[in-house]
Amino acid sequence: MKPRRALKIFGVLAVLVSPLAMGQTGATSQTGSQVKPQKLSASAIQIEPIEVGDISIPAEFRYAIYERLIERVRKDGTFQKVFRSGDHDAANVADLVTLRTTVGKFKEGSQLRRELTTVSGGTTVDVTTTVAARDGHVLLESDLSGKVRFFGENLGVTNDLAKRIAKLLQQRF
Repeated sequence: MKPRRALKIFGVLAVLVSPLAMGQTGATSQTGSQVKPQKLSASAIQIEPIEVGDISIPAEFRYAIYERLIERVRKDGTFQKVFRSGDHDAANVADLVTLRTTVGKFKEGSQLRRELTTVSGGTTVDVTTTVAARDGHVLLESDLSGKVRFFGENLGVTNDLAKRIAKLLQQRF
């Protein structure tokens, strides 16, 4: 192949490959923006206890997830009011949404093993988070994971999970 022709072919390939190498697709490179999900609106949220179904998870993890989730959502200030399950004052709020968290998978690790090896012994909990309107219509559903990989107690996974759920709520409301 002649050098000039090789340069021409290489130039065409570079133009075709460069958007892919930069992580762009034809749709995003032409429009220059990505579609953001529509913001939801609610002034109050009621957080229900963690549902576990058939998953074996110690009670202290269930309670810690619930308490830390309430604490974190209150702290973030996304909602004017944060209610616990069964709070009678929630009945008077017109635009109340309800947060339900269902555990899909739980793996309790070893703090000692994590600290010694830093590659094994991690604790993980996978959940499905659902936010529903008063009429039961699902507004938001997402699968999230909380993890403790390196240092810290196993219950630290509850902090990570609460942080991730609160961040999701903050982004969508």
